[in-house]
Amino acid sequence: MGIIFGLLSMLGWGTADFFGAIASRKIGHFSTILWMQIVGFGFALIYFLLNFSSFNLNDVPKFLLVLIISGFLQAVAFLAFYKGFEEGLVSVVSPIGASWALITVILSLIFFQEILSMNQVSAIILIISGIILISTNIKEFAKTRKIIFLKGVKEGIMAMFGWGIAMFLIVPPAKALGWFVPILTLRLFTILFLIIFLSFNKNYKQSSQNLRFSLFPILFLIGFFDVIAFFTYNLGVIGNYTSIVASVGGSFSLVTIILARIFLKEKLVVSQIAGIIGIISGIILISI
Repeated sequence: MGIIFGLLSMLGWGTADFFGAIASRKIGHFSTILWMQIVGFGFALIYFLLNFSSFNLNDVPKFLLVLIISGFLQAVAFLAFYKGFEEGLVSVVSPIGASWALITVILSLIFFQEILSMNQVSAIILIISGIILISTNIKEFAKTRKIIFLKGVKEGIMAMFGWGIAMFLIVPPAKALGWFVPILTLRLFTILFLIIFLSFNKNYKQSSQNLRFSLFPILFLIGFFDVIAFFTYNLGVIGNYTSIVASVGGSFSLVTIILARIFLKEKLVVSQIAGIIGIISGIILISI
């Protein structure tokens, strides 16, 4: 079941990120993120109100600080990730951000005492090697002997750490409160932090005014697929190894890359293709 929930998360996040890349290039990354979070929160709130009596809310104050921190990290990770989509190739940014599973797994191994196998060691090496390959222009390095990172790489790495830590922190609340309440609370705090960022950043204020009604269907789909992915992730970690669910779910970049290749016609050099294969192989291998 952990693998099944991980696969559903993978499909949800991968599809959401593809639509997110399209929206980011039309109205900017901030407006895309804010509205996808609001749409997702709307879906979650409807479910919450319909099933209010079945939720355990008594222990929420115990995890409030953790959820606030996770909300902040989520907001920062989303802003970085979608800014990377706006400036760089989807096929480069997506697998780097998807490597958040590496951070989650390492933290889970340390604090949850999940055992590190040889497969997981090999997977970590593959992911790190893949990130290096996909992040740099090997031909340019051979000519100039200077490492030049591609556009969107820095943002992808920021997203990787933000999501990796946040997804680790949310495991104890999910096991104590159930699969749903932490996601609802986390999404609320993420929206609040985004609004705070909006009030302090003039560029975000300007981009939020560029929203067009014609893009609402795309923003709706982004929010829908994203919240479904988070729901299935939380359902998975309740009764299964976090490392398994996080690793399979973290393979969402495979879905995003395929969609970007088909619809956005993105082209990659051989070293970048090798890097993508390395990252995705590592993410899959780390769950075995």
